[in-house]
Amino acid sequence: MLMLVVVGLLVAGYVAKTLLARDEAPPEDPILTIPMALSDLEPGTVITDAHIALGRMRESHMTPETIRSDRVVVGRVVKQPITAARAILTTDLYPPGEFPPLELGENMRAVSIALGDGSSAVDGLIRPQEFVDVHFTPASYRDQERTGGMTMTLFKGVKVLAVNRSTSGASPAARGGNTVTLELSEEQANIIILARDKGDLTLTYTPEGKGDGGVAVSRSDRATLDEILGLDPIPAAERPFASEIFYGSGRTVLEFQNRRRIDNGSRDSESGREPPQTIDGETGALDSELPAGGPSA
Repeated sequence: MLMLVVVGLLVAGYVAKTLLARDEAPPEDPILTIPMALSDLEPGTVITDAHIALGRMRESHMTPETIRSDRVVVGRVVKQPITAARAILTTDLYPPGEFPPLELGENMRAVSIALGDGSSAVDGLIRPQEFVDVHFTPASYRDQERTGGMTMTLFKGVKVLAVNRSTSGASPAARGGNTVTLELSEEQANIIILARDKGDLTLTYTPEGKGDGGVAVSRSDRATLDEILGLDPIPAAERPFASEIFYGSGRTVLEFQNRRRIDNGSRDSESGREPPQTIDGETGALDSELPAGGPSA
């Protein structure tokens, strides 16, 4: 009997606890994880994964403009300065796909060039708003076999407007392939558009600042492989010339180039040289074209 009373009391206590229990209330001000800048970001910076990290912030400190996912941030362009370790707002960024307008000098043009690797942009150290010299190495040209190749300085003191679409100094060139936008005069723009399809372009940093906007054409701005190696250039080949010798009804043509006879036909058994072709005066045919026994009557 006592056992039944004890069991009944336990059951009654459990039921009462269940009926009176309430769900535990969530914290009134939860802490959320949101993307934040690792360092101060300047306007014009194209945000990448390297620019952001995840930080913690109480929900009460957020506004409707606070961005809560890094997926929304990567690839966007900074419109307003962003402070490190602070929440990023939608008003801090340009809308997706939009970029700031380029600021060009009077009568200047913006031209983009693709560089194959970071070494063509000083190992990725070149930044927007800096100045560079532009060098051109043609893939081929008419004197290449004689000089061993050539490289030349096209322009000096050209302003870098953007690197990989970023116009701020916070985004240097990468160590791989890069797209660099340069500020050029109209004459320089025409030249580089042709040059980028005819060879390799390389940028070198110059601390001297802006150039005169012209084209570097002096002899000191060019170098060939022969000059680098200290070799004398191979003289250009002389144009061949022919000498005609007439005898009787026949004619002999001798060709010379570089002060030497150009051999053709079969070799002479005594001299070891190839005899010249002889043209029959009556038929106009070469001796190699005549049938055995001479021309037909």
